Amino acid sequence: MSRAVKKLARIDPVLRTVLKTYGPPPLWKRPATFATFVRIILEQQVSLASAKSTFDKLRQSCGGSVTALRVQQVGDDGLREIGFSRQKARYTIRLADDVRCRRFQIGSLHQKSNDEARDLITARLGLGNWSADVFLMMALMRPDVFPVGDLALIKGMASLDGGDYTSPEKAIARGESWRPFRSVATRMVWHWYLKGTR
Repeated sequence: MSRAVKKLARIDPVLRTVLKTYGPPPLWKRPATFATFVRIILEQQVSLASAKSTFDKLRQSCGGSVTALRVQQVGDDGLREIGFSRQKARYTIRLADDVRCRRFQIGSLHQKSNDEARDLITARLGLGNWSADVFLMMALMRPDVFPVGDLALIKGMASLDGGDYTSPEKAIARGESWRPFRSVATRMVWHWYLKGTR
């Protein structure tokens, strides 16, 4: 990632500003597991802090390890009691069922291309492109993913160069020069955004 950060800073003045101001971004990484998908579900349209709080309660309810079997044992009512919305509880139970029945084999995603992995992920109830992007970037560590549905990315880009990226097409066009390291560029923009909102 260090080489990619330096290359991006050379070719893009905006990313050069990020690097000079805050240094390289952290290597945010998550395990490629069922628990990571559950956390991604919890992070949809809420703050990271709120999602983490609910996930921590879930881990406690699961005896310290969030697995598909233990989530099934907690059940829909148990998930609701610890703070899951009705919709997110439904998504999580369905995901646990898919994993337990081997309709969704998370371990196989490592061998898939980005497009193949995305298709398998988005075929699951409640997991769309944003969820797939986060998993590809943070769990599978794919270098060229561009999560245009991510609000922090869009706000960070606008803050950096004053552009209007409310249209996905404009955001994608802005990120073209960052290939084949759009995941790394995204991390740099997140780094800027998170530092600036503290």
